Amino acid sequence: MNNESKGLVTSSASSFSLYSKEKLKWILKSLCLGQILAFSNALSGVFNKIISTESEEYTPAIRTFLNYVLLCLTFGIYFLRKNGLSVHRSKNGLKCFVNALLDVEAWYWIYRSYSLTSLTSVQALDCLSIPVVFLISRSLLGRVYNRNQVLAVIISVLGVSVVVYSDYIYTTDNSNIKGDLMCAIGAILFGISTVSQEWILDSLGVYEYIGTVCWYAAFISIIKVLVLELDGITACIHWRVSVPLLGLASSQFVFYAVMPRMITLFGSGSAFINMLAADLYAVVAGVALFRMSYSALYILGMFVSCMGIVLYTVWSPTSCQVEVVKTGGGEDDESSDALIEVKHQDP
Repeated sequence: MNNESKGLVTSSASSFSLYSKEKLKWILKSLCLGQILAFSNALSGVFNKIISTESEEYTPAIRTFLNYVLLCLTFGIYFLRKNGLSVHRSKNGLKCFVNALLDVEAWYWIYRSYSLTSLTSVQALDCLSIPVVFLISRSLLGRVYNRNQVLAVIISVLGVSVVVYSDYIYTTDNSNIKGDLMCAIGAILFGISTVSQEWILDSLGVYEYIGTVCWYAAFISIIKVLVLELDGITACIHWRVSVPLLGLASSQFVFYAVMPRMITLFGSGSAFINMLAADLYAVVAGVALFRMSYSALYILGMFVSCMGIVLYTVWSPTSCQVEVVKTGGGEDDESSDALIEVKHQDP
């Protein structure tokens, strides 16, 4: 085998083994990153619920602002020293500003809803982002999803729908409906924000994007704090509120550090379908921390939703393409070796 044949495997059995290993590696990587997103999202939900329980003041803008401050102190300062204002002055700067505005508003409404509805309902209603992501990414970015992926999404959304339905059966609090509507608005905005993020990442590096957006988001958030939540600043000084606030900012920091990477490697659709696992973590947190009880219907919905996540990941095309190239005595030469070349590309 000559130098040009490096990376080529001549056995069909070994090629199948290599492909299987690449597929397994891709699935595990997708699940790992996706579950980091889901766990950090669920953890931020727990901290949000604690803050809403301990404080009567509505402070969603303050909560988002602290997260953006952490991002500015790390990614923001690093890339400002490295690149200066070059990105801010370009067309990408305007894109990042619009994306930051969408992101701030999305989290504002989601955080606001924690004061009016249950933790699990907020996590479940996040599924509204999924059809938004799929529709916009298909029309704006030209993303194509196969039938199996669409089926997996339908399974997951049906499972979450059962969760929400069971929540309405066992509650008579009208404020839950208002909170659910706020969460639905936030989820739709977050879906739009994520697709625009994927669009921007086509021309910017992952952490260059974070280092640019965080400044705009922090600026927008501080304006909202000054206009809407000045009275809530004093309430956040008490340790019962300040400690979960720091926990919330930390969990969201992890979420923002991983999310662009997940989108770059696997797409926004995969990111959102994996984040449905946050519903499962929310159930565990609800039982352990808030002494919540759940019906059999709720548990069934959670199981169906998690099955959809696994099926979506398994049925998604990998970043591994296998090409069979014949060498030797032409088309009719059955004894010629089949060379399998494995190429890597982002899906």
